[in-house]
Amino acid sequence: MMKFINLFMLVIILSAGMASLSYPAGEMTAPSETVNGDVLKIEGEFYTVHDTAGHEVRLHVDKTTQLEGTFKAGDKVAAQVTNENHILSIRHAAPAK
Repeated sequence: MMKFINLFMLVIILSAGMASLSYPAGEMTAPSETVNGDVLKIEGEFYTVHDTAGHEVRLHVDKTTQLEGTFKAGDKVAAQVTNENHILSIRHAAPAK
């Protein structure tokens, strides 16, 4: 009986700890970073951007992406992206001086 009570207490403690880590999906936000650079090409839902560090980055857009204008190859952009390279928002950036 004592083993059962100890196991039961462990389950309660673990459940309480996990409850503090849960939240509604609607409030979940993905970590993001800004990618600045030039659009090299747009292929369907993917934008290839040459960033300021000299890397080509393939970024994904979909209906959840906040597009501030229309984009074409050659445009300078600033995009907020998730760790999975999904664009949360994208806007035209001023040319570097």
